[in-house]
Amino acid sequence: MKQQKLIGDGLLFPFVLITSLFFLWGLANNMTDTLLAAFKRIMSMSDSKTALIQVVCYGAGYGLLALPAAIFIKKYTYKAGVLLGLGLYALGAILFYPAKLTAQYGWFLAAIWVLFSGLSILETAANPYIITMGPEETGTRRLNLAQSFNPIGSITGIFLSQLFILSKLNRASAAERAMMSPEQLAKIQEHELNAITMTYVGVGLVLIIIWFLIALNKKMPKASEG
Repeated sequence: MKQQKLIGDGLLFPFVLITSLFFLWGLANNMTDTLLAAFKRIMSMSDSKTALIQVVCYGAGYGLLALPAAIFIKKYTYKAGVLLGLGLYALGAILFYPAKLTAQYGWFLAAIWVLFSGLSILETAANPYIITMGPEETGTRRLNLAQSFNPIGSITGIFLSQLFILSKLNRASAAERAMMSPEQLAKIQEHELNAITMTYVGVGLVLIIIWFLIALNKKMPKASEG
């Protein structure tokens, strides 16, 4: 009996591109935990206030956008859903820069909401899209292979956060920060917020490159639920 191909003819590069998205949303999910610790220290906030990040990510982002994402994908295509989700993910990451200029927690929450809204759409589109990239009989194997990169992204997210964000935070406690002059505290906060911002902007630039690679690749399947 002839063994079915895992990936369809001419679809290896499209498969690699979509599989990279599984890695990238694992990256974002685990970097969120770092933001909880970082903002709590930088702005001397309570646990309840820093917990807003989780609410924005998984409640307002993932929770509210999953159904609209499914409707959008059904009306258009999986590729359109991937591009919309990836675009919002990239936009949210880039928005960390103007948020840093304001140094206001609310603007960072807005950037995070855009980012996780993108992740919700991206995950909704990428899972079924990867299944279409080859024979129907091997669809589950393709999905399992792609999903195996998600925990790798999660581990990488932890590593990047430790290396580029947490290691850059000033060790001063909330009590010590309260005793600093406004000028001294502002200087420390600017350095810390810059570490967060540059990390996310760097991720955003990578996402933009992948967005164009997917958008301009003529071999990407045009499959949809419709």
